[in-house]
Amino acid sequence: MVACPKCGRTLPARKLLFLSNLNAITCPVCSSKLRVKNKDVNSVIGGVGGGLGGGLGTLLLIMWVQSGNMAYVGLIILLIVAVFLSAWLLEIRYLKLKAEETSVQSM
Repeated sequence: MVACPKCGRTLPARKLLFLSNLNAITCPVCSSKLRVKNKDVNSVIGGVGGGLGGGLGTLLLIMWVQSGNMAYVGLIILLIVAVFLSAWLLEIRYLKLKAEETSVQSM
């Protein structure tokens, strides 16, 4: 599970659905802004998941068009769910967060 680096509390897994390398999420306990620390891991998970999902999805789509068998549509749906869940679980397992530093400007 992913924990907040400031307060140490574990974050709900559903909050990680909205986290990418470009945005931040807010800790529900200490209200600190959290960003991805190891951006390479997020990129690899997305790249491999997208590549495998796209390749296998295309093959299943071609098989469905050629055969007309509706079982391939079910397999495509299962593939989408499997890629989504595996990417989400890998993100929960390997993601590290850092607290965003706020800059205070003095006048």
